[in-house]
Amino acid sequence: MFTENQVRQFYVATSTAADVIAPVKVDGNAETPVVPTDLSTKSEGACQFVIGYYGDEMYLNYKGPKDGQQRSDIIKKCNVIDVRLTDAADMKHPMKKVLVALASGVTIVKGTTYILNVEIKNYIASSYNSTKVKFGAAIAKTTTAKDLYDALAENLTKNFKREAAPLLTFTSTNNGIVIEEVEQPWRLGAAKQEFVDFEVYPSTVDVDGVETKWATVTPQAATTLLPNSKAVADMEYFFHKERGDVYGFAGFPYNIDTKYQVDPSNADGYSFLDIHYYFEGNSHNVGHSEKTLTIVGTKANLNKLAGVATSGSETGLYAFLKDTGVTVKKSDSWE
Repeated sequence: MFTENQVRQFYVATSTAADVIAPVKVDGNAETPVVPTDLSTKSEGACQFVIGYYGDEMYLNYKGPKDGQQRSDIIKKCNVIDVRLTDAADMKHPMKKVLVALASGVTIVKGTTYILNVEIKNYIASSYNSTKVKFGAAIAKTTTAKDLYDALAENLTKNFKREAAPLLTFTSTNNGIVIEEVEQPWRLGAAKQEFVDFEVYPSTVDVDGVETKWATVTPQAATTLLPNSKAVADMEYFFHKERGDVYGFAGFPYNIDTKYQVDPSNADGYSFLDIHYYFEGNSHNVGHSEKTLTIVGTKANLNKLAGVATSGSETGLYAFLKDTGVTVKKSDSWE
């Protein structure tokens, strides 16, 4: 994967720590020359950064699932634009959750109809121009809030059962109705991981001659955080296809059965190391073609792959970038 036109080169660092190897600076003048690690005996996903003798260029040495040892583009130090380490924890999606409760100053009147409108944005992932509004309604049979919550939660649940896949859950509690986003169906390369963006709008009731919303809607802390594993699996699938249609089952059944490294069921998710740089040709081909080298794996493995950041004792990427003005940026949870 080192073509001029491929914008992103994507690699998966193995979860086996022994096969993620610290960066090495090749020294061709030493009595015992330093050479890159031979990855042929390592497991699939083994990788190592190799930095040239003068320290002005580098590349990723990598062992693929079926195509053996390979390397990334050779990256010149002066062409590096940005380097980032992003913790998997910072890429988890908090499942949206709200609490609907009786508004202050509103008392329940028997025989009154109470309505909750629920707007689903980006319905069936068409676009934000495609929305759907459904509602739940209940006639108050008592003046007890919990009874109204029970009736509305039951009605909303029934009304949303007609959807092809569950969108939301509605749970009645003594404090109100908890409405929470549901994880959507996913299929590698066919149906990406979508999220349910919704808003809740209570109807109005008469309070001393004034039309007043009968309930308040309060955001709640998410109890479920979805990892990025399915999204990363899709990235691996599509970037494999960048290497040729044979990786995308285009000639089925006469296709190459690709072995993927990403586990979409990984509950921890995948951390990212992104090196953004540009390719610049020689002579007449001097246009800047921006690219990104992306390696995903555990935080521990990416730390090992990047090298040591200690000031005065930098190794690997940190030593490579020293005095360039480019620093390794880290997401909030990385430290």
